[in-house]
Amino acid sequence: MSQLFIPLLLTPGADAVWLRTLCGNDELAIEDIDTKNLLYFLESMIRKNAAGNTPGAAKIVTADRDRLLAFLYISLYGIKVESTVSCANCKQRFDLNFSLADLLNYYCPKVSKSDTYQLAPGITFRLPTGEDEMLINGLSQQEAEKLLFERCLLEGNPENDKEKVQSKMAELAPVLNLEMDAVCPECNHLQQVQFDIQSFFLTKLKQERPSLLREVHSIASAYHWSQQEILDLPRNIRKQYVALIQSGD
Repeated sequence: MSQLFIPLLLTPGADAVWLRTLCGNDELAIEDIDTKNLLYFLESMIRKNAAGNTPGAAKIVTADRDRLLAFLYISLYGIKVESTVSCANCKQRFDLNFSLADLLNYYCPKVSKSDTYQLAPGITFRLPTGEDEMLINGLSQQEAEKLLFERCLLEGNPENDKEKVQSKMAELAPVLNLEMDAVCPECNHLQQVQFDIQSFFLTKLKQERPSLLREVHSIASAYHWSQQEILDLPRNIRKQYVALIQSGD
Protein backbone atom coordinates (compact mmCIF):
# COMPACT_ATOMS: atom_id res chain seq x y z
CA MET A 1 0.00 0.00 0.00
CA SER A 2 1.40 3.39 -1.00
CA GLN A 3 0.41 6.65 0.66
CA LEU A 4 -3.36 6.87 0.97
CA PHE A 5 -5.28 10.09 0.31
CA ILE A 6 -8.58 10.30 2.22
CA PRO A 7 -10.99 13.26 1.96
CA LEU A 8 -12.50 14.57 5.19
CA LEU A 9 -16.11 15.45 4.46
CA LEU A 10 -17.11 16.74 7.89
CA THR A 11 -14.03 17.83 9.83
CA PRO A 12 -13.85 21.65 9.98
CA GLY A 13 -10.61 23.24 8.78
CA ALA A 14 -9.29 20.14 7.02
CA ASP A 15 -9.97 18.89 3.52
CA ALA A 16 -8.17 15.57 3.68
CA VAL A 17 -5.40 13.53 5.27
CA TRP A 18 -2.58 11.44 3.83
CA LEU A 19 -1.79 8.16 5.54
CA ARG A 20 1.72 6.76 5.20
CA THR A 21 2.42 3.16 4.34
CA LEU A 22 1.49 0.62 7.01
CA CYS A 23 4.40 -1.37 8.42
CA GLY A 24 4.94 -4.11 10.97
CA ASN A 25 5.65 -1.67 13.79
CA ASP A 26 2.16 -0.23 13.34
CA GLU A 27 0.57 -3.66 13.38
CA LEU A 28 2.41 -4.68 16.55
CA ALA A 29 1.37 -1.45 18.28
CA ILE A 30 -2.30 -2.50 18.31
CA GLU A 31 -2.88 -3.71 21.86
CA ASP A 32 -6.63 -3.14 22.15
CA ILE A 33 -9.61 -2.07 20.05
CA ASP A 34 -10.59 0.95 22.12
CA THR A 35 -10.54 4.56 20.90
CA LYS A 36 -7.34 5.41 22.77
CA ASN A 37 -5.41 2.74 20.85
CA LEU A 38 -7.07 3.73 17.60
CA LEU A 39 -6.16 7.41 17.96
CA TYR A 40 -2.56 6.52 18.81
CA PHE A 41 -2.40 4.28 15.74
CA LEU A 42 -3.88 6.90 13.40
CA GLU A 43 -1.78 9.74 14.81
CA SER A 44 1.36 7.81 13.88
CA MET A 45 -0.03 7.09 10.40
CA ILE A 46 -1.11 10.62 9.43
CA ARG A 47 1.46 12.50 7.35
CA LYS A 48 1.91 16.10 8.47
CA ASN A 49 2.20 18.71 5.73
CA ALA A 50 4.54 21.70 5.60
CA ALA A 51 1.68 24.16 6.05
CA GLY A 52 0.94 22.69 9.47
CA ASN A 53 -2.80 22.40 8.92
CA THR A 54 -3.05 18.61 9.00
CA PRO A 55 -5.53 17.64 11.73
CA GLY A 56 -4.43 15.38 14.55
CA ALA A 57 -6.31 12.10 14.81
CA ALA A 58 -8.27 13.30 17.85
CA LYS A 59 -9.51 16.39 15.96
CA ILE A 60 -11.17 14.37 13.20
CA VAL A 61 -14.95 14.12 13.38
CA THR A 62 -15.95 10.59 14.40
CA ALA A 63 -17.93 9.93 11.21
CA ASP A 64 -14.92 11.01 9.10
CA ARG A 65 -12.67 8.74 11.16
CA ASP A 66 -14.91 5.75 10.47
CA ARG A 67 -14.72 6.45 6.75
CA LEU A 68 -10.94 6.81 7.03
CA LEU A 69 -10.76 3.35 8.62
CA ALA A 70 -12.99 1.93 5.92
CA PHE A 71 -10.77 3.28 3.14
CA LEU A 72 -7.70 1.95 4.95
CA TYR A 73 -9.35 -1.46 5.26
CA ILE A 74 -10.17 -1.48 1.53
CA SER A 75 -6.58 -0.56 0.64
CA LEU A 76 -5.31 -3.54 2.65
CA TYR A 77 -7.97 -6.22 2.16
CA GLY A 78 -10.28 -5.13 -0.64
CA ILE A 79 -13.93 -4.06 -0.59
CA LYS A 80 -15.37 -7.35 0.69
CA VAL A 81 -16.02 -7.78 4.40
CA GLU A 82 -16.20 -11.39 5.56
CA SER A 83 -17.20 -12.45 9.05
CA THR A 84 -18.67 -15.45 10.83
CA VAL A 85 -21.56 -15.00 13.26
CA SER A 86 -23.73 -17.27 15.41
CA CYS A 87 -27.45 -17.45 14.69
CA ALA A 88 -29.53 -16.06 17.54
CA ASN A 89 -32.13 -18.76 16.91
CA CYS A 90 -30.44 -22.07 16.06
CA LYS A 91 -26.93 -21.13 17.32
CA GLN A 92 -25.32 -22.40 14.11
CA ARG A 93 -22.47 -20.31 12.75
CA PHE A 94 -22.77 -18.80 9.28
CA ASP A 95 -20.79 -16.49 7.05
CA LEU A 96 -21.75 -12.85 6.61
CA ASN A 97 -20.38 -11.07 3.53
CA PHE A 98 -21.01 -7.58 2.21
CA SER A 99 -19.32 -4.81 0.26
CA LEU A 100 -17.70 -2.10 2.36
CA ALA A 101 -17.67 0.14 -0.70
CA ASP A 102 -21.46 -0.15 -0.97
CA LEU A 103 -21.77 0.64 2.73
CA LEU A 104 -19.62 3.75 2.31
CA ASN A 105 -21.73 4.95 -0.60
CA TYR A 106 -25.00 4.36 1.25
CA TYR A 107 -23.87 6.13 4.43
CA CYS A 108 -22.00 8.95 2.71
CA PRO A 109 -22.62 12.33 4.43
CA LYS A 110 -24.75 14.65 2.32
CA VAL A 111 -24.07 17.96 4.05
CA SER A 112 -21.43 20.68 3.75
CA LYS A 113 -18.94 20.71 6.59
CA SER A 114 -19.36 23.35 9.25
CA ASP A 115 -18.16 24.19 12.75
CA THR A 116 -21.78 24.19 13.94
CA TYR A 117 -25.18 23.09 12.70
CA GLN A 118 -28.55 24.65 13.51
CA LEU A 119 -31.50 22.33 13.85
CA ALA A 120 -33.95 25.13 14.67
CA PRO A 121 -33.77 28.61 16.20
CA GLY A 122 -32.17 28.17 19.60
CA ILE A 123 -30.86 24.64 18.89
CA THR A 124 -27.25 24.48 17.68
CA PHE A 125 -24.78 21.63 17.88
CA ARG A 126 -21.44 20.40 16.56
CA LEU A 127 -20.29 16.92 15.61
CA PRO A 128 -18.30 14.75 18.06
CA THR A 129 -14.58 14.11 17.64
CA GLY A 130 -11.97 11.80 19.13
CA GLU A 131 -11.20 14.46 21.76
CA ASP A 132 -14.77 14.19 23.02
CA GLU A 133 -14.56 10.41 23.12
CA MET A 134 -11.34 10.49 25.13
CA LEU A 135 -12.88 12.84 27.70
CA ILE A 136 -15.72 10.39 28.37
CA ASN A 137 -13.40 7.38 28.49
CA GLY A 138 -13.92 5.34 31.65
CA LEU A 139 -17.40 6.63 32.41
CA SER A 140 -20.47 4.43 32.50
CA GLN A 141 -22.43 4.26 29.26
CA GLN A 142 -25.16 6.49 30.65
CA GLU A 143 -22.71 9.08 31.98
CA ALA A 144 -20.65 8.98 28.78
CA GLU A 145 -23.67 9.53 26.53
CA LYS A 146 -24.87 12.40 28.72
CA LEU A 147 -21.52 14.19 28.81
CA LEU A 148 -20.87 13.65 25.09
CA PHE A 149 -24.22 15.14 24.18
CA GLU A 150 -23.76 18.09 26.52
CA ARG A 151 -20.36 18.84 24.97
CA CYS A 152 -21.79 18.80 21.44
CA LEU A 153 -24.98 20.73 22.18
CA LEU A 154 -23.92 24.36 21.93
CA GLU A 155 -27.36 25.89 22.30
CA GLY A 156 -30.55 24.22 23.45
CA ASN A 157 -32.07 22.11 26.22
CA PRO A 158 -30.11 18.89 26.89
CA GLU A 159 -33.23 17.03 28.00
CA ASN A 160 -35.91 18.32 25.66
CA ASP A 161 -33.75 18.49 22.52
CA LYS A 162 -31.68 15.33 22.95
CA GLU A 163 -33.67 12.92 20.77
CA LYS A 164 -34.14 15.23 17.80
CA VAL A 165 -30.54 16.49 17.88
CA GLN A 166 -29.12 12.96 18.04
CA SER A 167 -31.38 11.94 15.16
CA LYS A 168 -30.11 14.89 13.11
CA MET A 169 -26.50 14.06 13.97
CA ALA A 170 -27.00 10.49 12.72
CA GLU A 171 -28.51 11.84 9.52
CA LEU A 172 -25.76 14.39 8.87
CA ALA A 173 -22.78 12.33 10.01
CA PRO A 174 -23.53 8.59 9.91
CA VAL A 175 -20.96 6.44 11.68
CA LEU A 176 -20.11 2.92 10.59
CA ASN A 177 -21.39 1.36 13.81
CA LEU A 178 -24.73 -0.11 12.87
CA GLU A 179 -27.05 -3.07 12.94
CA MET A 180 -27.40 -5.03 9.70
CA ASP A 181 -30.07 -7.53 8.68
CA ALA A 182 -28.83 -11.08 8.22
CA VAL A 183 -30.66 -14.32 7.45
CA CYS A 184 -29.38 -17.63 8.83
CA PRO A 185 -29.04 -20.14 5.94
CA GLU A 186 -29.80 -23.03 8.31
CA CYS A 187 -33.10 -21.89 9.87
CA ASN A 188 -33.96 -18.76 7.80
CA HIS A 189 -34.14 -16.68 10.96
CA LEU A 190 -33.94 -12.95 10.27
CA GLN A 191 -31.75 -11.16 12.80
CA GLN A 192 -29.70 -8.05 13.26
CA VAL A 193 -25.91 -8.23 13.40
CA GLN A 194 -23.78 -5.43 14.80
CA PHE A 195 -20.99 -4.07 12.61
CA ASP A 196 -18.51 -1.54 13.97
CA ILE A 197 -15.66 -0.60 11.61
CA GLN A 198 -13.35 0.36 14.49
CA SER A 199 -13.70 -2.94 16.34
CA PHE A 200 -13.69 -4.97 13.14
CA PHE A 201 -10.58 -3.36 11.66
CA LEU A 202 -8.47 -3.33 14.85
CA THR A 203 -9.51 -6.89 15.73
CA LYS A 204 -8.43 -8.06 12.28
CA LEU A 205 -4.98 -6.47 12.71
CA LYS A 206 -4.64 -8.00 16.19
CA GLN A 207 -5.62 -11.45 14.93
CA GLU A 208 -2.89 -11.24 12.28
CA ARG A 209 -0.11 -10.91 14.85
CA PRO A 210 0.87 -14.61 14.77
CA SER A 211 1.09 -14.37 10.97
CA LEU A 212 3.20 -11.21 11.24
CA LEU A 213 5.64 -12.94 13.59
CA ARG A 214 5.92 -15.91 11.23
CA GLU A 215 6.68 -13.50 8.39
CA VAL A 216 9.39 -11.80 10.47
CA HIS A 217 10.88 -15.22 11.30
CA SER A 218 10.80 -16.29 7.65
CA ILE A 219 12.57 -13.17 6.38
CA ALA A 220 15.10 -13.16 9.23
CA SER A 221 15.94 -16.81 8.56
CA ALA A 222 16.36 -16.22 4.82
CA TYR A 223 18.14 -12.85 4.75
CA HIS A 224 19.49 -12.50 8.30
CA TRP A 225 17.98 -9.04 8.69
CA SER A 226 17.24 -7.69 12.16
CA GLN A 227 13.71 -7.68 13.56
CA GLN A 228 13.58 -3.88 13.40
CA GLU A 229 14.67 -3.82 9.75
CA ILE A 230 11.88 -6.24 8.89
CA LEU A 231 9.24 -4.40 10.93
CA ASP A 232 10.21 -1.17 9.17
CA LEU A 233 9.33 -2.69 5.80
CA PRO A 234 6.03 -1.60 4.22
CA ARG A 235 3.43 -4.31 4.82
CA ASN A 236 2.99 -5.12 1.12
CA ILE A 237 6.76 -5.36 0.53
CA ARG A 238 7.16 -7.65 3.54
CA LYS A 239 4.51 -9.99 2.20
CA GLN A 240 6.14 -10.01 -1.23
CA TYR A 241 9.45 -11.08 0.32
CA VAL A 242 7.69 -13.90 2.18
CA ALA A 243 6.01 -15.05 -1.04
CA LEU A 244 9.41 -15.16 -2.79
CA ILE A 245 10.92 -17.15 0.07
CA GLN A 246 8.04 -19.64 0.05
CA SER A 247 8.21 -20.04 -3.73
CA GLY A 248 11.93 -20.81 -3.58
CA ASP A 249 12.85 -18.15 -6.18
